[in-house]
Amino acid sequence: MSMSDDDFEKLRRELVFEQVSKAMKGRPKNWASKLEELGFEWVDDETDEEKVEENIAKPENLDQELLVAYFEGAPKLSDQVLDTYLAEKESATPNYPLIRKYFKRGNEHLKRLLMFGLERRPTEIGLLNDLGFFHEFRNILADLIHYYLKACKEEHDMSNFEELVLSFYYDTEPDGFDALYELEQRLAPGSDKTKIVQKIRHEQKLEPECVKF
Repeated sequence: MSMSDDDFEKLRRELVFEQVSKAMKGRPKNWASKLEELGFEWVDDETDEEKVEENIAKPENLDQELLVAYFEGAPKLSDQVLDTYLAEKESATPNYPLIRKYFKRGNEHLKRLLMFGLERRPTEIGLLNDLGFFHEFRNILADLIHYYLKACKEEHDMSNFEELVLSFYYDTEPDGFDALYELEQRLAPGSDKTKIVQKIRHEQKLEPECVKF
């Protein structure tokens, strides 16, 4: 007795369903990777939409034209370019897709611009966050750690310092770097900064896990 196409498809779906159920029950922490082993592919609709936006994004004013020209190799890096970049970030209607695509490309000129800005404004958390976002697409962990450590050293406002520490931790933790431990080794015992770092560790319920670079 031969099996019809409908019966075969029904049986195939039942087998796939059974495999998926076993993957999710047997490996609850790694079920996503197990499903990939079974041949499933993940589709990120948000990323696809972003890519479409980035592909059609064009400069809408002279400042954006200057930034694009800089990212493409001209003009040279200067305070004017930095000021233009910061003004675009702070504008009421920033052209995110236009700038974002240069982050995703790991654009060397953008990297230099962010570091240039941090040399002038070492505690500027917006620039540090941008450097962390850049790191997601092009590994610059050593540079990211350097600039965060410098910012934490130079920041004297304890509220701002706490914000920096949290940002430092979240931007480097995916790489296995324990920013809190590193700061604890560098800060004076019993200082206000050390107490803040220890408070954050307690609130996050984290254990020291140092990775040297």
